[in-house]
This record gives sequence, C-alpha cells and structure tokens, in this order.
Amino acid sequence: MNTPAQLNAQLLQLLEQMHITFDEKRWRRMPALRQQLMACFDEYQKLETNVAELAKMKCHLRDGFAQLIAQSEQRAAELEHKMAQHRDNQEGVLAYSMMALLTEQP
Repeated sequence: MNTPAQLNAQLLQLLEQMHITFDEKRWRRMPALRQQLMACFDEYQKLETNVAELAKMKCHLRDGFAQLIAQSEQRAAELEHKMAQHRDNQEGVLAYSMMALLTEQP
C-alpha cells in the first residue's frame, strides 16, 4: 500500500506527464493520464489525514488543470486564426483566378 507521501509524488509526476504530453501534442494519451491521476487522487484523498496537505494538493492540481485548459484555449484561438487566414488566402486566390479568367476572354 502506498503512503500519502508516495501518492503525493505520483500525483505531481502524473500532472507533469500531462503537461509534457500536451506540449508534445500526444492527445490520445491525455484521457488515460487523467484517469490515472484521478484514481491516484482518490486513493490519496482516502489516506491523507492532514487537511492542510490535502487542500494544498487540491490547489496544486486545480492550478495544473487550469494551465492545461488555458494552453488548450490559446492553441484553439491560434488554430482558429490560422484557419481564418487560410480561408482568406484561398478566397483571394479564387477571386484572383476568376478575375484572370474574366480578363483573358476576348
């Protein structure tokens, strides 16, 4: 059986692994890591008797997830901007080619 200190270290390691996985864009691993983290936290919550340590871990996990969410929202906004630029460029190419066709006809 794990001690609260071991579970604390494991939780921090899993959270760090989630951040690394996110940075490496290995999206398929995220649900499994989250599931492992939540199972580990459930076990930690049952064993931790120090209320302050439990609150500290909850705060740390909350902050870690908030960072992941913020990064995800930022990447989504960047992707949306890139897609809008791509769409605008495609529309510009289409308009240019249509003008070229219209001006080439006798």
